[in-house]
Amino acid sequence: MKYGLITYGCQMNISDSERLSTVLREMGYEPTEDEGEADLLGIVACSVRQKAIDKVYGRIHEWNLRKDHRSLVTFLTGCVLEEDRKKFLKLFDLVFPITELPRLPDMIRQYGVVGPSAPAFRDTDDPATGFWRIEPSHGTTFEAYVPIQNGCDNFCAYCAVPYTRGREVSRSSGHILEEVRDLIDRGYRSITLLGQNVNSYGTDRPGNELRFSELLAEIGEYGERPAGRFWLYFTSPHPKDMGTDVLETVARYRS
Repeated sequence: MKYGLITYGCQMNISDSERLSTVLREMGYEPTEDEGEADLLGIVACSVRQKAIDKVYGRIHEWNLRKDHRSLVTFLTGCVLEEDRKKFLKLFDLVFPITELPRLPDMIRQYGVVGPSAPAFRDTDDPATGFWRIEPSHGTTFEAYVPIQNGCDNFCAYCAVPYTRGREVSRSSGHILEEVRDLIDRGYRSITLLGQNVNSYGTDRPGNELRFSELLAEIGEYGERPAGRFWLYFTSPHPKDMGTDVLETVARYRS
């Protein structure tokens, strides 16, 4: 069985797609760029720009026409506004938030697709963010995205993120550091920390997680080893939450 996956939007959606690919491969699906031979077709969507949503309508219209000639299951996830989600529920076989990614194997099987059994992906220590514990299938061996939070609390007039991804949820500091160190040890030399507002990382779990500057410092210390040179980037920061502690931490380490 084969799957095709299309990703629209920002780096966070790309990162989500990498974890989504892992789940599908563990289920026994092989990736293909030829949609005509795919048994499963999915989109990681973006409601932030209308053009991206228009592309989704074009794709699903074409895919649904193919169902007259072959068995095909379609799904949609990503950053999708409620208004768009209601419309897509009538067009796609499966529509789910990315936080429900660990349940995707069960969803596909419940839809009637029989395939190899997939391992359990849900993280029992943090069930709401278990999808972060899925190891991503990176597209390169040099550069990697590492999500550190999901959602946003700012509700800026021009942005849909709080409505598509919800309020801010910080990922475990320990899990982040574990993933970053593993990537560096495997030879990755460009790491980008992802979040809708990385500056406020940890503020939703005070006392339980590091502050953003502390997280940067922990990663920076790992890079001080003789064999640990790498570039560390982060996006996106919000000006109102940018403190001198972050600037001082950035300045402390070699560029």
